[in-house]
Amino acid sequence: MLKRKYGNRLEWKRVLERKYAQAYIETKEMKGYITLLHTIKVAEPLFAMYEGKKVCIVDDG
Repeated sequence: MLKRKYGNRLEWKRVLERKYAQAYIETKEMKGYITLLHTIKVAEPLFAMYEGKKVCIVDDG
């Protein structure tokens, strides 16, 4: 069974203020939910390393 994941990221305690939108779409290419998470204010930015580069994942705005 697949574990359901949510796009609102409520478990991210660093996100102090957010806007969240979700919609279900069904097209020839895809069937499922799409989400948009706008992080307005965070306690501190989140960075990750991708292919040897430091990439900002979450920040204000």
